[in-house]
Amino acid sequence: MASEAQPVRAPDIERAVSAVREAGDVQTPLAALALDLLSRQAEGRTFYAGEKLVAARAEAHGVTREAAATEAGNLLAILERGPDTPLERALVAAFAVAGLAAAKDADRKERVWRFVRHADWLELCTDYAVYPFVDRLLEEGRAADVWAELAQAVVDEAAGRDGERPEVRARNAGRLSALADSSAVASKDALRRVVSSAALDEPTRLLASTLAGDGAAELSTAPARVEGELGRAPRGSALELLRWLSGWAILSWAIRGIGFLLGVRRKAELTLNGGAVTVRTELSMLGRVIRGGEERWRLDALDGAGRRVRYPALHLMVGVVALAVGVLFGGVVLFDGARSGELVLLLLAAGLLLGGAALDLALDVLVPGKRGRVVLDVSARSRPPLRLTRVPLDQADAFLRALRGQG
Repeated sequence: MASEAQPVRAPDIERAVSAVREAGDVQTPLAALALDLLSRQAEGRTFYAGEKLVAARAEAHGVTREAAATEAGNLLAILERGPDTPLERALVAAFAVAGLAAAKDADRKERVWRFVRHADWLELCTDYAVYPFVDRLLEEGRAADVWAELAQAVVDEAAGRDGERPEVRARNAGRLSALADSSAVASKDALRRVVSSAALDEPTRLLASTLAGDGAAELSTAPARVEGELGRAPRGSALELLRWLSGWAILSWAIRGIGFLLGVRRKAELTLNGGAVTVRTELSMLGRVIRGGEERWRLDALDGAGRRVRYPALHLMVGVVALAVGVLFGGVVLFDGARSGELVLLLLAAGLLLGGAALDLALDVLVPGKRGRVVLDVSARSRPPLRLTRVPLDQADAFLRALRGQG
């Protein structure tokens, strides 16, 4: 938790920025060291890195005590004992932000995602001020990535089931304040996207709208149109239970999987116009349209519409199940193979164990990177429910907001 230490003020920020810019050839290793250590502190929820860890990471980054000298203090010495003054905290944070600029384009998205999560904790639980350096030390495109990710963090938490908890609202208030404090166009655009999200609770929306300060709550420039892939619409719990007990759920999943491999795609587009929703569907195979259709649903016939992050914990559940199955069956086969001396069984056991672990790791690492896509459900009287998958988040929110405005 942040202490009663003096806050970082504008003169400290400017001196730290000047020190980073004047670091010359050693700026890159110093920035990498600061980002590395602050990230480790945030990951481990620790307030100080410790002298041994600092020495080890400094050696890994090729930073010597002489090279760490800056006009605002010796960065290595500050990291070893922990910063004592606002200027020292500003210096560490400034170099850490500069370290983000060195991220390669290949892992840029993941680095920004981690940076924002770590900066959140540092801003909330320590005396570091991180976000004031984003516009000053990052090029415009990289800074825009940070502001967009920060806005997305607000929407993700506010839209979750814990979105109305005081601690979540406190975190989001800090994020929104950081967006509002920036004078960059990208931060203002990100703030407007937060305001236009249909998933926010009203207090968070009002705060975002107030901080935007330009009537953003009433603006919606995105078209009232969404497009995505047709998914299986949810049914009643009794029907779902029957599907699983009868085995039809597994069979239909296999059929859809085969269709996907054969290039079969089912897409839909919803357009809100003239007091009705126009539903256009399209069935294609290997890029060629096989069948298409169009319907108009009157707004007064709609029962409801909403979006959700599709199965937000599914990848974790599948990963755990895969690992458990791999360990369980792999262990059984390994026991039989060891007892009988069969090489095939031993290899099969190794494959099951490694396969389960690999799938668990892949799902844990790859799925969180697939962000910004949601599921949109629309239901109407006398019509089967409609589900669109892989819908861009901003597009879904704009459509729902326009739909609510006409309702």
